[in-house]
Amino acid sequence: MRLTMFTANRARFTLLAITLGMLVTSCSESKVSQCNKLIEIANRAVEGVQTASENPRPDSIESMNKIADVANNARSEMEALQLTDERLQGYQTRFVTMYTATNQATRELVTAAQAKDAEGAQRAFEALQTATAQEEPLVNEVNAYCEPQSASPVPTPASPASP
Repeated sequence: MRLTMFTANRARFTLLAITLGMLVTSCSESKVSQCNKLIEIANRAVEGVQTASENPRPDSIESMNKIADVANNARSEMEALQLTDERLQGYQTRFVTMYTATNQATRELVTAAQAKDAEGAQRAFEALQTATAQEEPLVNEVNAYCEPQSASPVPTPASPASP
């Protein structure tokens, strides 16, 4: 009788351990899911910049402000992502840095343009080029890492508008 009770308790413990293991596994997001979330935010940013650039004068103050807003929103969304995959966390940090620099440089470009400060505009434009130059290699790395999954690739970035 004692052996049966021990076996029954052990069976309950084993069942509980399996159930907890499945629960923990189902609670953590897969790499595919995390890739998709990161890629969705990056894609929305690209689409937002493309939409802002459809203006007849893509270098207008209004367009530049919209681009800065897109970068700022993408930064906020990217920061809010809860990723557990360490590589994706690294990509996330790099996207946040890039969007922050893009937003800042674009705002500085607007300020310089409004003040008719050619030197300030040139510095801001160079900072914008530096910030956006990070996008293509980052996108390529994300796509390569996430490629085996069914994640949609991030489109290749568009060149920044000239001042």
